[in-house]
Amino acid sequence: MLPINQDSENDNQYGSTTNATGNITSIEERDCAILDIDFLPEAIKQQRIRRKQLIRQGCLLGICIASMALLTLARQDRIAHIRENLVELQQCRTNLQRQVAMISPLEKQLSELLIKRRIDNELGSRTDCTAVLAELCRLTPPSIVMRTLELRTVEITIGTEANSNAMSYQTGFRHTGPVVLAGTYPNTKNTRGTTRRTYITLTGFAPNDINVANFIGQLASSPFFENVSMGYAKTVIFREKPVREFKIGCYLAR
Repeated sequence: MLPINQDSENDNQYGSTTNATGNITSIEERDCAILDIDFLPEAIKQQRIRRKQLIRQGCLLGICIASMALLTLARQDRIAHIRENLVELQQCRTNLQRQVAMISPLEKQLSELLIKRRIDNELGSRTDCTAVLAELCRLTPPSIVMRTLELRTVEITIGTEANSNAMSYQTGFRHTGPVVLAGTYPNTKNTRGTTRRTYITLTGFAPNDINVANFIGQLASSPFFENVSMGYAKTVIFREKPVREFKIGCYLAR
């Protein structure tokens, strides 16, 4: 058996002790318990805590400032885009105001054009009658005596009107399309679109056929008359002299 003192020395040699309850406590655990003891004053502890709070708040404040700066830049770009859109909208508004201001004169012009179209459809020509008479007086030679002048509105098919300006290789005069008097209907089964034209019929006396042919040529060259054609020419007695009575038909220019 070993002595008690020897057992105590052995325990101290291996670095362990036995407390009153019989638990063994190492030296390292005792040292850690000693190091956990804080001997700083309470004021210094509060200062450290306050410093940590201030640092944390400063970091949060910096993050907020950076976020606000980024939001400001994004909003500035958006504001610039909105300003560009506003300028475009103002230009569109100016254009709309200009167009609205043009509505009233355009409506007036439209009403005038509708009236002219109605006149054109009803009468067949917008040429002044006085201008037509003046042109006839200018073209009629002294050797020709006018007997009658008749103007009437006729309906002609649109398809034949386009071909009515064709010149005849035999006579040199334009062919006239099929004429239909206003209020009557053509005897064709295939009904096409029709238009109204003013047809002029001239009758008179001339010394011979040469004067009649020259007069027809002058009428055909005038811008007031279209599709000039010869109706008939026959010899009659006028004032106890033989003369040539003629009949000429043409359309009045639109």
